Amino acid sequence: MPSKSTSNGLAFRPADPRDCAHLVLFADMATRRLTSYLWGKMAAPGQSAFEVGRNVIRNDQTHFTHLRNWRVAEDGDKMVGAVNGYIIPQPSCFAVTADQALAPLNELKAMAAGTWYISAIAVYPEHQGNGHGKSLLAHAQRLAQAAGSKHLTLMVGSFNTQAHDLYRKTGFREWDRRAFTAFPGSDEPGQWILMVKDLA
Repeated sequence: MPSKSTSNGLAFRPADPRDCAHLVLFADMATRRLTSYLWGKMAAPGQSAFEVGRNVIRNDQTHFTHLRNWRVAEDGDKMVGAVNGYIIPQPSCFAVTADQALAPLNELKAMAAGTWYISAIAVYPEHQGNGHGKSLLAHAQRLAQAAGSKHLTLMVGSFNTQAHDLYRKTGFREWDRRAFTAFPGSDEPGQWILMVKDLA
């Protein structure tokens, strides 16, 4: 049984295979449909993008969305949210991608090499407004500090004003930004913002 820690009424634990259906949704919520767009491009004819995503999260240990990089938050027996994070390898080299939607993200991730990076963080709508986002961010900070990282980083779209405000209020500052490349079903064009919080 995975060990649990608690904060503000939430219990945090490492994700396990039973959580993968939730993690697929959290990943897509956090990236505002970017992951399902990319998973859809990987899908076989007739295959759901979320089926592809679940398989990646459950089985692909080389992928950053693999379940080992997730921590889930529960309130009793209710799944509330989750955070995916890891230290970006340094030196960090990102392969050239044919998908222009990823190019600005990869440029910013290369800048953040060596930091503990929050790749995805999300709370189900019915649990929002209760401070759970702040609790997840605080948990991610503890994980980063336990890993010896001096910096916690994340990315947010300029169009996601609610999340951007939360990150600023919890100690993150802007590092750099790149133009957002729209994709089918995405937000309107804007900018990806790389944010950092100093932990040392």
